[in-house]
Amino acid sequence: MLTVATTAPATARLSHRLGLWFAHAYVLGMCATIGGAYIFQFGLWEYPCPMCLLQRMFMLLSAVGPAMIIARSRKGAVTTGEFATGWGVAIVSALIGGTVSGAQVLMHIVPPDPGYAGALFGLHLYTWAAITFFLAALAGGVNLVLTDQARPLDAATGSPALRRAAVVTLAVLAFFAVSNLVACFFLQGFHWQMPGDPTGYRFFTDLF
Repeated sequence: MLTVATTAPATARLSHRLGLWFAHAYVLGMCATIGGAYIFQFGLWEYPCPMCLLQRMFMLLSAVGPAMIIARSRKGAVTTGEFATGWGVAIVSALIGGTVSGAQVLMHIVPPDPGYAGALFGLHLYTWAAITFFLAALAGGVNLVLTDQARPLDAATGSPALRRAAVVTLAVLAFFAVSNLVACFFLQGFHWQMPGDPTGYRFFTDLF
């Protein structure tokens, strides 16, 4: 699916482009998930707990894997090893993040515990995170299975659209990485620990 050489047939080049576009979709999908959490945090004033923030960080780390492939593709051919490493990072990060979200689900699974914060379509955000991590690990595994072991991955493929998309995708990921770090800092302030059930931004409450 993701193999191409200089003289590769049109079908190989097409499948290769689809594979690279999927890497873009993976990164943007993770960013969109964090963006949805931002709506709860900044729109509904529901402050994320430390475990919620940890899940966001593992989503970002999972997106870093395909982002490595995208960034490398802008400089030339991506080897099979580099491709496998990128999706390996995505899978491992998704599995660890899924463990964190699964632990949070178990913390609130026994009735009459109402769960932490609000819900979307009847499920709390950490439950959606667990589903997201499961699907992310599955997607990464499928990409590894479909990787051809014989040839390097020429991710450029002469496609200007892919090169332009790479800039946008990497910029979006950088924005969410930086904004999440800033949000964590304002939530915790200059304290060593963040409260398990934050009620505001400690950086500002300490100032005023």
